[in-house]
Amino acid sequence: MKKRFFILLSSLIIVLNFIILTAHADVPIHPINAVYKEGIYKLSPADKSSYALQFQFLNTDKDSAIIVLDQNADIVYKNINCNRKCNAGTITNKNTIILITDGEVALYFTKE
Repeated sequence: MKKRFFILLSSLIIVLNFIILTAHADVPIHPINAVYKEGIYKLSPADKSSYALQFQFLNTDKDSAIIVLDQNADIVYKNINCNRKCNAGTITNKNTIILITDGEVALYFTKE
């Protein structure tokens, strides 16, 4: 009985790890200058252009962070609490943008 319980518990933990640790953007975004909330964002796979990404955290009283990942999930750019318009480099549809904030973030896309 203990062995079955241990196997069941181990299986449950492994399955939950795969579900929790593999975060994906549900809906691809279009490169539109807008205000975004916390989340994981990717450009539409059909968009083959590259864009200069700028951002600004709009709630200066809240801690915020932005992380840009490449197609291999390596960190290309990260910043914490930039209260002015900051440059995050060039992004394509292969990059993932992660916003961590209790407030809002303005993203600005300029086609290159």
